[in-house]
Amino acid sequence: MDQNESSLHKFLPKKNLFIAIILLLLSITVASTIVLANENSVTVKASTLNVRIGPGLSYDVVTQVNENQRLNVLGEENQWYKVRLSNDEIGWVAGWLVENDEITSETQRYGRVTGKEINIRQYATTDSQILGTVFENTELSILFEEGDWYQVLYLGKVAWIHKDYVEIIDTLSAEPTEETSSTQEVIVGDVQINIRAAASTDAEVLTTAEPNARLIYLDQEQDWYKVQLNDGRTGFVANWVTSLSNVETVNVQEVERQTNRAVTNLSEATIMIDPGHGGKDPGAISANGLYEKDIALSTAKILQRRLQDAGANVLLTRDDDTFISLNDRVYLTHKASADAYISIHFDAMEIANSMTGTTTYYYSDNEKDLADTVNAYLAQNGPLSNNGVRLGDYYVLRNNTQPSILLELGYLNHDVDIMQVNTQSYQSTVVESIYQGLRDYFSN
Repeated sequence: MDQNESSLHKFLPKKNLFIAIILLLLSITVASTIVLANENSVTVKASTLNVRIGPGLSYDVVTQVNENQRLNVLGEENQWYKVRLSNDEIGWVAGWLVENDEITSETQRYGRVTGKEINIRQYATTDSQILGTVFENTELSILFEEGDWYQVLYLGKVAWIHKDYVEIIDTLSAEPTEETSSTQEVIVGDVQINIRAAASTDAEVLTTAEPNARLIYLDQEQDWYKVQLNDGRTGFVANWVTSLSNVETVNVQEVERQTNRAVTNLSEATIMIDPGHGGKDPGAISANGLYEKDIALSTAKILQRRLQDAGANVLLTRDDDTFISLNDRVYLTHKASADAYISIHFDAMEIANSMTGTTTYYYSDNEKDLADTVNAYLAQNGPLSNNGVRLGDYYVLRNNTQPSILLELGYLNHDVDIMQVNTQSYQSTVVESIYQGLRDYFSN
């Protein structure tokens, strides 16, 4: 063995040790990554699991996932998990049909847009595709951050916004309410109990109350107490697992106000969106063959996703090219006990280029506030001119007992309007304005 060979044998053990250390570090890194991923994920237990657009069985199914599939968790609400799917769509799955590792929503963050008009992008770069535009005071759910960017929930999908234009807030805003007067309370016993949506053991469970918790008493239905929750909703608890406190000072007017309390946050609201026309009724038709029914539907679907981002329960009178009678549109709104009805339309005049822009219509005086609030944002942010708020004697407004407005969002026989109304950019902008208006309306 010559001297060079001897030197080589002395070097090899050190080299093997170095490689072993590198492999060990890589293994630890991979293991850590897997652990971190698992801490924010759930595993599907059911053979097939529905993914819904909101946290409850009343929401529509957007897709399905299979048994043993792992889903990344973004949040939690009422025993439902908000998850990110492989195609970057967002949905909700029932917590009792998945396995998890101590996932909580305590780290959920929200941001408020501070810039006047800010782009939402597909990726965390200034040269990536613009998905839409948000305006000052828009509130977004922040999923996580990377460098100078926040990943946010936007129109039902993940998107990015630069940190320079966002301030972190504690929760989605709601107008402060008066402190509750001293009145009767429902006292929970020694065990955790369910708070249900109706006075029945078969009703949906809204949330739970911890042992010895004290809830605001509103009313009684047979063997159930109606109570007010901290988030403004009302629910029912069984009287055989609770008791009523002694009445010290009962403010009758305050109790009545709480009983009839309206929705005070967009996330609590049920919104019915009505895309005008459909099926055999095309509505207005442009010179290049663009149908009002098609643009109304695409705008309505964008609006649905935007409101769902804010946690609202959003329904459509139609979600495809189907004819729906005016009577059925109103019936569906009443059946859903919608907190607001928004009818989406585009128009055309007998004389081309004689009318342009957006207009907001209402019928009853008690709906003018809704019309004024939504129209203010359309006037402020809309790309087209705004014609203000007008009284509209339309069937879907006149016969609607729920708060209702009808929006004309452009004219299909005006040269300026037709160049914009069928674009993703225009529809996303008017949708953002409607969202802002509804947010302010319910908060106030």
